[in-house]
Amino acid sequence: MLKSRKKIRRVHEYNVGDPIFWVFTKKELIWMAIFIIIGSFISWIPVIPSDNPIKIITTILVFSTIIPIWIATKKLVSPHYSIKIEHTDWKLTQWWWFIRAYFKNPLPLGLIAPFSLAIFTLGYLKPYAFFQFNFENVPETRILKRHGPRGSRRKEVITEQDLAYTAAWGMYALLGLAIIGVLLKPLLPNYGAELAKYSIFYGLWNLLPAGQLDGTKIFFGTTVQYTFILILFIISLIGVFI
Repeated sequence: MLKSRKKIRRVHEYNVGDPIFWVFTKKELIWMAIFIIIGSFISWIPVIPSDNPIKIITTILVFSTIIPIWIATKKLVSPHYSIKIEHTDWKLTQWWWFIRAYFKNPLPLGLIAPFSLAIFTLGYLKPYAFFQFNFENVPETRILKRHGPRGSRRKEVITEQDLAYTAAWGMYALLGLAIIGVLLKPLLPNYGAELAKYSIFYGLWNLLPAGQLDGTKIFFGTTVQYTFILILFIISLIGVFI
């Protein structure tokens, strides 16, 4: 995406809505409700536990914890990087590498891919890649600090580092939820175990450097941090199954 990560790159910006409930916009609340249901459904494939209502309620509670906290964390830290963000469904806009290789109407990949992969693989693959975030520049608070006696200068454009660090905070939030899940296991065995497991699974899927997923933003914005986060998730994944 960048010829050099040190170069500032102008990126497309979107009109981001204002929050109507805490930090969430109306659109985000709707998509969160949709993907909480989809995420829960995917986790049950190939067998829906209709005879175990506790399992159903626990899974819905787990995704009702993971998704809002993951989104809220990024939205709360984004002003530090002088951007406003809004989450929507993951869309596929480009079908090849050429400049003109774009779909006229983006495909709703966040709705199609998880269902399709989970069903066609009989639950062996459970994709939790649902969201991407759009962003808006906040130039009045954008200051790039420089080292040395020259002080600081104005930075008017969004860099890929701004998006990467914002997305990275969401990953750290998921790791924090996994730790909380482990700590809750003695008190709430089912909820704690599921929270730890699905926080890691959710993070790993969203670390994929594909399309407009957070993994793409982190990978191309700060490769070192991407590698560090990926190692943390792999270690955590091993810990979940020990």
